[in-house]
Amino acid sequence: MSSSIRLQWGLFKNKATLNRLLLVVVIVAILNILSGEFYFVISDDIYTPLHLTIELASVIVSFSVCLLSWYDYKYRQELRSLILAVTFCVVAVFDFAHALSYFGMPDFITPNSVNKASTFWVLSRLLQSFGVLVAVFAGKKEYSIRHSPLLMVASALWSAFFIYLVAVYLPHLPPMYDPLAKSQTLLKIILEYTVIGMLLVSILRLSTEIKPGNQYYYLSLALLFSIFSGIEFTLYSSAYDIFNLLGHIDKMVAYTFIFKAFLDEAIGMLYEANSALDKKQKELAGLNERLKEADRLKDEFLANTNHELRTPLAAIIAFIELMFDESNGKLNKIQRDFLNEINDSARELLERINSFLDLSKITAGKAVLFRERVPVCDLADAALRKMLPIFKSKGLQLHVNARDDKIHVCVDKEKIGLVLSNLLSNAMKFTPYGGVVTVGYGMEEETGMAFISVTDTGIGIEEKDLQSIFEMFMQVDGTSTRSYRGTGVGLTLVRRLVEMHGGKISVKSDSGKGSTFTFTLPVGLMGGCQHAAKDFGCGRRPEDFKNPSAHFSERRI
Repeated sequence: MSSSIRLQWGLFKNKATLNRLLLVVVIVAILNILSGEFYFVISDDIYTPLHLTIELASVIVSFSVCLLSWYDYKYRQELRSLILAVTFCVVAVFDFAHALSYFGMPDFITPNSVNKASTFWVLSRLLQSFGVLVAVFAGKKEYSIRHSPLLMVASALWSAFFIYLVAVYLPHLPPMYDPLAKSQTLLKIILEYTVIGMLLVSILRLSTEIKPGNQYYYLSLALLFSIFSGIEFTLYSSAYDIFNLLGHIDKMVAYTFIFKAFLDEAIGMLYEANSALDKKQKELAGLNERLKEADRLKDEFLANTNHELRTPLAAIIAFIELMFDESNGKLNKIQRDFLNEINDSARELLERINSFLDLSKITAGKAVLFRERVPVCDLADAALRKMLPIFKSKGLQLHVNARDDKIHVCVDKEKIGLVLSNLLSNAMKFTPYGGVVTVGYGMEEETGMAFISVTDTGIGIEEKDLQSIFEMFMQVDGTSTRSYRGTGVGLTLVRRLVEMHGGKISVKSDSGKGSTFTFTLPVGLMGGCQHAAKDFGCGRRPEDFKNPSAHFSERRI
């Protein structure tokens, strides 16, 4: 059995589709018979605007089909969609030229005539039928082109240039309409039947894919109405008669069916994309739930493990302190140095364990703030006293830059002390011997909040790492061979504690020159916090005045 017979059998084996197509043929045939029985010529005053309206609508539909085909190509990368996009881009331009060239319209490039309009019409139909035929035989083959928009622009420009040439050299081209005989030429009728033949072949090629309501069904209807349009254009005697009008109307119906076919396809693709997106969202929602559960279990594990570690570690520190007590026996210098190393390491480990515990409490929502109204200078001096011996041992200078010693904030004193200790430890870790670390505080005029800053002259931070350093376990150098120790928890804890107080933390850094960490705190109002003990000065109590060295009167350490 030949391929042509198989194609025809594919059309006829679906009786429902065949019956629908036959019904359309019968209705159009009856309409044409009635037009022949009641033949009339329409007045040019009526026909010209009516024709222009139909043609402009055809141009709009053609461009719409072009765009839908092009987007279909971008989505599927199918060659047929690209061919149809180019075809209807060209057809839209030629149909526009046909509309402007009609007799009775203002002259378009050269004087308008029926022959000129008929020439553009025939060229448009030939290009359309040939493009559709090639697209149908291209099928679903994939073809990728890098600059498809440029191809569309080039097609439109080529069409405009070709139209100009046709208009200029029309007297030298074979005529499509004989003005003396007032009828179509034989060449035009032959070309119309050539168009009909290509459209029939396209329908047969699509027959195996046709099902009621699918894209190929509406494309077949469009091709069928294009055939009707071509037949009607072989029957007209006058450019303004009923057959000419029917030919234009059937062409518009054909374009409408093509538009519907691609619109349904576009809506179908949108529905598929939305369905796929919904599926992915559900998968992501399930994955997020599992991640939350895993994160919760991780936090519980860290909290439990840290609790278990802290108990024996506290015992080790306690026994080390007992060993320092000379009532239990004297230690020689080497033994004392060894115990100091053990004690320092144990306390450092305890601080890290406490950081993990604090962070776990914050994450679990179990952290509680005990706010009180505290002078900012109290917070700074407490942290400086704690860190001063360590800074001196590292050969670092510690300065204070205070703008206002009378600022009070509403904070949990212990937790903000932990924030400052972490920032100072961080500055000390990344500042080389002989470097300077400066603690500053004052008021932000824009926000009305107090601020505390820690500035160092250390190695600084690369700009690309500034946004990530506050993330959990994040370290700029996360390799096992890194030069600086740490767990990547300190800055995360700092950010969480500052945010719990209603403040924000930011960092500015110049790689190789140092960094400045600044955090803000709400100003302590009389009614918003518990009252601190009566102040005898910035960070001082009565007993401090007995020891002048503790006053930091120079504000430099």
